[in-house]
Amino acid sequence: MAHKYFHLHKRPSRKKGKYIYYVQFYNDDGKRLSAKSTGQISKAAAENWARDQLEKGLVFIKSSRLFSDYAQNWWIWDKCEYIKRRLARGRSISRDYADTMRSYLTWHVLPYFSNIKLHKITPKMVEDWLFSLREKKANKSLSASTANCCLKTLKIMLNEAIRQEYISTSPCMKIEPLVENPKERNILSIDEVRKLFRDNMIDQIWYGDLFQFTVNLLAASTGMRLGECQALKVGKVHKEYVSVHYRWSQKYGLKPPKGNSCRDIPIPRKTSRYLQNLIGISPYQEPEDFIFFGKDRSIPMYHKRIRNMLYTVLENIGILPEERENRNITFHSWRHFFNTFFRGRIHDSKLQRLTGHKTIEMTEHYTNFRIEDFRDVMKIQEEYFR
Repeated sequence: MAHKYFHLHKRPSRKKGKYIYYVQFYNDDGKRLSAKSTGQISKAAAENWARDQLEKGLVFIKSSRLFSDYAQNWWIWDKCEYIKRRLARGRSISRDYADTMRSYLTWHVLPYFSNIKLHKITPKMVEDWLFSLREKKANKSLSASTANCCLKTLKIMLNEAIRQEYISTSPCMKIEPLVENPKERNILSIDEVRKLFRDNMIDQIWYGDLFQFTVNLLAASTGMRLGECQALKVGKVHKEYVSVHYRWSQKYGLKPPKGNSCRDIPIPRKTSRYLQNLIGISPYQEPEDFIFFGKDRSIPMYHKRIRNMLYTVLENIGILPEERENRNITFHSWRHFFNTFFRGRIHDSKLQRLTGHKTIEMTEHYTNFRIEDFRDVMKIQEEYFR
């Protein structure tokens, strides 16, 4: 008896006298999909295999599927098949990234495409939607950068729909992203940096807070991200270097560094001295304890507390809020400072290794640096942080 959504036929196998059953599925419009081998030699087993494929949703047979139905489990960590497949192949994807993409989908993609059938989405619809994101609504509009992130979310989803044979082509294929004009992130001058990190001014500028002073000194002298500084543990601090093995996620706690960029970073004597001083005065000195602990040993110092303290001490050296905002100086500016002052003075491959920045070429060729290879880095660090 023929099934509504598939038809079986057999073909000779490589083994003489044997046959393998193939299945052709049909969608609701009666369109035949590509034939697939069931791998079965009996008709009953082949029918069971085909029904199982349908029940698990591994074959698309409803051509009129709405985008909202297709998007139901997208970017949800434990349910999204795209995420599961990436992880199974050893590809990097973080829960924070998935949450962000789900947010773009929920707030900016679904409201426009929710009730449109997948195969009815056209390039013009996508382009009209993209431009609409930049229109002011309730005195608000998305930046070009955020709108492009929304477009990326949709592109990934529709490319996956092609792979699953839900659609034949993506309406996003020829849609160009919007031109972005990001606000340039400025950095502090050497004189400003030296003023912030003078030993005899900690009480006056930093209100005697050695933890806040040191977390900023660490970021400035290593280029570490804020989450990597927060996650630094006692056992990862050595005399001449720190080992970056974690970052702190506000939602998910300890995670691998961005891009799995575990690395050893040399530190100047000043940074080493203050880190060792913190360990010495800390109530938490086990190898797994955080250097910059929070309310207890289980969590690190809150990121907003670190950020707000930096803004306060910048005021203390004469950089008022308006100037800070115009110059776009944030905690992440320490990373820009580090990159700027080391670029051209050490090989790019070393700099990328230190910061965890990756390109395809550099990732492939430079992965075996030892701490001894960074003596030139330490010499420059000593020059700026003495």
